[in-house]
Amino acid sequence: MSRLRPAAHLFPLVLFAAAASASPFPTRDQNPLLAGFGLPMPMPARIDSSDRWSLAADFNWGSSASVQSNSRESLIVDGETRELRLSVGHGFAGRFAFQLQLPYRYTGGGSLDNFIDNWHDFFGLPQGARPSLPIDAFHIAYRRDDATLIDLRSAQSGIADLHAAAGYQWLATQNSSIAAWVDLKLPTGDADKLTGSGAADASLLVAGEHRFNERWSMFGQLALTWLGKGELLPDQQRDVAGSALLGVDVRVWRGLGFKLQLDAHTGVFDRTNLDYLGDATVLTIGGDYQFASGWLLDFGVSEDVAVETAPDVVFVVGVKRKL
Repeated sequence: MSRLRPAAHLFPLVLFAAAASASPFPTRDQNPLLAGFGLPMPMPARIDSSDRWSLAADFNWGSSASVQSNSRESLIVDGETRELRLSVGHGFAGRFAFQLQLPYRYTGGGSLDNFIDNWHDFFGLPQGARPSLPIDAFHIAYRRDDATLIDLRSAQSGIADLHAAAGYQWLATQNSSIAAWVDLKLPTGDADKLTGSGAADASLLVAGEHRFNERWSMFGQLALTWLGKGELLPDQQRDVAGSALLGVDVRVWRGLGFKLQLDAHTGVFDRTNLDYLGDATVLTIGGDYQFASGWLLDFGVSEDVAVETAPDVVFVVGVKRKL
C-alpha cells in the first residue's frame, strides 16, 4: 500500500483545485515502458460553446538513465524518447466536445546526456546511474527470475496508439469550469516498438479549473484508466491505474504566464519492487505565451521529483489555437 501514496495524496487536492483561464502542460509521464498504455493526457476543463475547431501539436523530448535491481529483478533504461502528438477537437451543442490525438513516438539513443549531466550539476540534482552508463547510448532490458523479458538495443519508432475522447461540460461559470471526459485508446501502435501496449484502454476523467483573480488560477484532473490485456509484460500488467494532476498558473505580463504542474499516477505493472515500474510523481515548471493571433505556446521542463520513478528530464513544447 505504501507504493500508492505519491499518487493518492494528490487525489483529494485536485478536487478542490478547480481553475478557469488556465491550461495544463501538454505532457504526461514519458517513461518508455508505459508510454504505450492509456494513461490520459490533460484534457480541457472548459468546452468551447461556439462550435469551433481546435488544433494542437505537442512535443515531449525526454531522457532516462536508470539501473535498478533486487533479488528477483534487474532493469536498465538508458535512452531518449521523443513524442510528437497532433490533436484536433471540436465543441458542439454548447456542452459537448470530441477530440482525436495521434502520437508519433521515437525511443532510442540521442544527444541529451552531456546537457543533462551539466543541468544536474548546476542545480545540485542527483546524477543517479548516469556516470556508469555510456553517453547517448540506448539499452532497455528487464530480467525477472533469470528470464530476459525485454532486451532492446536498437532505436524504435512509429505511429503510436490513437486516442478518441468525448467530453461533457458539467459546470461552467465566469471563473470556474468542470468537464467530464471518456477517453478511448485504440491499439494502432506496436508493443514491440514501445509505441503501443497491444490492447485498447479506456479512461474516465474529470478536469477542473478556477480563476481566483486576474493573475492567479489553478487547474487539476483526476482519472481512472481500465487497461486492456496488452503484450508488454502481460503477466505483470494491472487492470486499473489512477492518475492525477494539480497545477497553478500566474499571469506575469500581458500574454506571458508562469506555470507549475505536479503529475502522479499509480503503476501499470504488478509483482515488482522496482521504482521505475511503479508509481511516479513528476514536476513540470515553465510557462505559456498567448499571441495576439490566437496561438498559445507552452514551454516547460519536467523532473522526476520522486527520484528514479520517471525519466530524469523531459522538455515540453506545445502550440494550440481555436479556429
